[in-house]
Amino acid sequence: DEFRFPGQRLVVGVEASPPLKMFRVPGNLNSSALRSFKATIASRLTCRLFSTAPRLLASERDGVDEIDDPDFFDMVLSKYKHAVSLVEERLIDRLRTDSPYLFKTDKERSAHVSGVMKIVRPCNHMLYVSFPLTRDNGELEVIEGYRAQHSQHRRPCKGGIRYAENVTASEVSALAALMTYKCAIVDVPFGGAKAGIKINPANYSVNELEKITRRFAMELAKKRFLGPGVDVPAPDMGTGEREMSWIADTYAMTYGQGDINSHACVTGKPISQGGIHGRVSATGKGLFHALSYFLNDGETCHSVGTVVCTSCASILGCSVYSILLVQDRADARIQR
Repeated sequence: DEFRFPGQRLVVGVEASPPLKMFRVPGNLNSSALRSFKATIASRLTCRLFSTAPRLLASERDGVDEIDDPDFFDMVLSKYKHAVSLVEERLIDRLRTDSPYLFKTDKERSAHVSGVMKIVRPCNHMLYVSFPLTRDNGELEVIEGYRAQHSQHRRPCKGGIRYAENVTASEVSALAALMTYKCAIVDVPFGGAKAGIKINPANYSVNELEKITRRFAMELAKKRFLGPGVDVPAPDMGTGEREMSWIADTYAMTYGQGDINSHACVTGKPISQGGIHGRVSATGKGLFHALSYFLNDGETCHSVGTVVCTSCASILGCSVYSILLVQDRADARIQR
């Protein structure tokens, strides 16, 4: 079949293999043309769309504004490209002093830095899994999940597991990339990773959540996306100590059997199962210290056009710290 859009010609091939018909769409369509095409096809029959060309990533464009509808990973890659442009010259200068004999010319140094930056940019591995769930009422449901490993330059890969209905491959890839950058900035020896399962945990019973979590752990372990020194998940949105203890138990009883460090396959476990104190409030304390530094540094505030009253900053800082202190004491009482 053939469809025409302003300035573009689109020929669509249909595979006659009912009940599913696949429409192959050239990858050079802009978003408005693709939306028009989808609307036209949807009015005729139910189908799935598969692009015949890879999407042009934001890292390969001048800026994210050029993409009509950028996703999360596009945005992260665009910012990454901008960051590279700021540090590239300094990295070349560093090679002049650190490796004067390995790279003898500026052209060789520039090519090396550019190559390393290209290696860091993509998400190395993406695992997609789907598996059936028998719910408490007997109904069958298919659960979908993702695990992205952005970089293995330092092991293990580290990143949380989130439960949310809007989880996508782009989202977990973007969060995995940000995890790599965060670890590198503070010199923590981990590569970035992130996982997500497309569910709303509020719609499932505890028994169903345990089934989902344990099965997802098995799927990760089978593909070597879970294990001490390999890939270590953590709690994220919609998950906590309970889910981490299920994952650790599943791994220890299966692929980690006989490994004395098997429970190190996850962090964020309960204290009674090898967890550490302060894990729950760690993110909040990080926010407190970052906010305190920002509010108490007049030069930083001025650089972003912010004027903060010193007394207000002190009151705000004390309030945040008090909340965190109460939370820590409550956690300690619960553990006792």
